[in-house]
Amino acid sequence: NSVEVYPVEFHYSIIDGVSSPLTPAAVNTNSLRHCQQGMALASRASLAKNVIHDLERAASPGRSSACIRLWMKSRPYADVQTGIKGATKNGDGFDLIDLDSLVFSPPKKPKMPKSPPRSGRKSNDRPLTVGEWLKIGLTQPQKSQPVVVELLIEIRSSPTVRWVRESLELENRLQVGDFVDAQDSARQWYEAIVREVAPDTVKVHYFGWGSKWDAILPRRRDAAEGKLKSKSPPEPLWSRTSRWREQIKVGDEVEVRESSSLVQRPKWHRATVLAVARETDPPRELVGGAELEAMDDNGHGKKVPLLLLNRKRQILVEVPQERLKCTSPLPTVRSKNDDGFPAAQPPFIRWVNLYSEEICQVNTHQTREKKQTDAPATASYVMESKRELVEVMKPFNNIHGSGFVRESLRGNPIASGTVGLHNLGNSCYMNSILQCLNQIKPITNFFLQGEYLKEINKNNPLGSGGRISTAYASFLNDVWGNDYSILAPRLLK
Repeated sequence: NSVEVYPVEFHYSIIDGVSSPLTPAAVNTNSLRHCQQGMALASRASLAKNVIHDLERAASPGRSSACIRLWMKSRPYADVQTGIKGATKNGDGFDLIDLDSLVFSPPKKPKMPKSPPRSGRKSNDRPLTVGEWLKIGLTQPQKSQPVVVELLIEIRSSPTVRWVRESLELENRLQVGDFVDAQDSARQWYEAIVREVAPDTVKVHYFGWGSKWDAILPRRRDAAEGKLKSKSPPEPLWSRTSRWREQIKVGDEVEVRESSSLVQRPKWHRATVLAVARETDPPRELVGGAELEAMDDNGHGKKVPLLLLNRKRQILVEVPQERLKCTSPLPTVRSKNDDGFPAAQPPFIRWVNLYSEEICQVNTHQTREKKQTDAPATASYVMESKRELVEVMKPFNNIHGSGFVRESLRGNPIASGTVGLHNLGNSCYMNSILQCLNQIKPITNFFLQGEYLKEINKNNPLGSGGRISTAYASFLNDVWGNDYSILAPRLLK
């Protein structure tokens, strides 16, 4: 039998808005130290949901769960003394605990059931343990030390009374420039930055993805309507994503943008971390890196690339695919600089900013590596079972029948430039020709590099004014952009 020497310590303060009501201004000050406080111990193997319920009952026995909620000290939070920048401009460092985050929902595989689903079917959702919920082992690698979690337990007199800390909820304090976790249309969570804020919606930019993927999300879960009803609102930074940047070490694999790739059509390669600079090291000049989209204001009226939390820690990476791009011969023995780090050989071995959009967690854009085989790459796609049948073309006396909506699907292609094409009703021959033309490298490069623009004659009365060539260039950009697994070539049709 094993014994857990250092269980998780939950240090909590009770904000009792019943017996001693507090104003929102008082809640955001040091007056919290005058509240009732306590500590509870929980095993890493305990179910997080049960621990939360036990804390609620201990804080206010007999009170309805609708009148109690918990807040957890989040990271990163602003600290004036250390200079740490918070993920949001407003707030006191505590974020509301989302009970949905205490359950793990595995990705659902699309199926085509032969019969309607039966009611009462068991869910595949699995409750998380305390260790899984807090990501212990990632945030606290030293298991020989106790893990301390700071909590606030907020109580109100009845479900109809407003919460004292309502103004500090994430949805109410979001501002442009705040960093959050946001879910995309493929239901994947990414680090993101808030670009626009409206009364009911926010626009976010996903880190590591082009601005064309920026999305409108609801600010509140219950107020979403129409198309936004199926989307999740933003959540606190690193509550859904991992803190992989903080735990990176020599030998780890990451994804790095190709140095010569275009801003709007980046290509990604796997890279190995050779060195990790200290947080306090002065930034080095970045040489041989990829051109990044300038979206942030540097305070002097100039747009610069984004930096997550404005952090400037750098790492040295080796990108095998860029070995042949080095202008100088590579040494047979890897040398080191005076600071002890390996010498850079950009773009093959180069320094990148760990918190920039030039780097992503491994398997973000590229599929997991598989064993090499001589067999041709194949893929099969099945539409979601819940998708309703609709008419592809307006039928005359129902001659054409009906089918699924054909739309482009975001995803990772099995290989660069190998993207499936939807049949748009009668486009099978066109799709075959497009796939053949796509594999003729001189023609494809002619359009991808923009050389076709010099040959367009917009004054020819018998021509199309360049619309066909522009549409084909846009199609090739989507095929080779590594952003789609299936395309619907509507513009060409």
